[in-house]
Amino acid sequence: MNEILYKLGWVLKGVEFLILLFWLHKFTKMRWKLFFGVKKDLASVQHHELYSCFLTAFCVLVFHLLDSELDQFILSIEMDKLEHIKLFYTAGIIMQFSLIATLFCLHLVRGCTFSSTARICTYTTLVIMMMQGTELIVRAYYDYHELGLIYIIVGWTCNIIATAALATYPIRSLKEHFKQRRAAAE
Repeated sequence: MNEILYKLGWVLKGVEFLILLFWLHKFTKMRWKLFFGVKKDLASVQHHELYSCFLTAFCVLVFHLLDSELDQFILSIEMDKLEHIKLFYTAGIIMQFSLIATLFCLHLVRGCTFSSTARICTYTTLVIMMMQGTELIVRAYYDYHELGLIYIIVGWTCNIIATAALATYPIRSLKEHFKQRRAAAE
């Protein structure tokens, strides 16, 4: 089962990678302004949204890659089952917290406000952290292993919601681009 979920996770990462390709295209135009521009670059709400969505897409992709590889590494370690469970869920909680902390720090450094995309990704990350905390307590301390299906459903739902939120800005931007090209051609 873990191997199937691992492969499905790569499909989700592939969609996130396509989103990141959009941002890399923007990066070639704007260079390092997306990360470390000056305050005058934040002249409008649209600029705040642009920078916030870029930082969010960057963080989510990097941390999803790191988290899935860390999960696979932890699952491959030979150790006592109870200690294995504790290590797995504790590492997951730490990775999710690190994602949120990095997202906040990058927004502070950049000086932009949180977009709706950043908020949705933060909220879904908090839900995943709570589920991992619940799994840690329930599985490691009460030896109850029947919440696996709920954990999988909630985790995949949160990941799909976060990916959909990440895709909204690129889709709107591409739609606007094609609309402008069509208007220019007429």
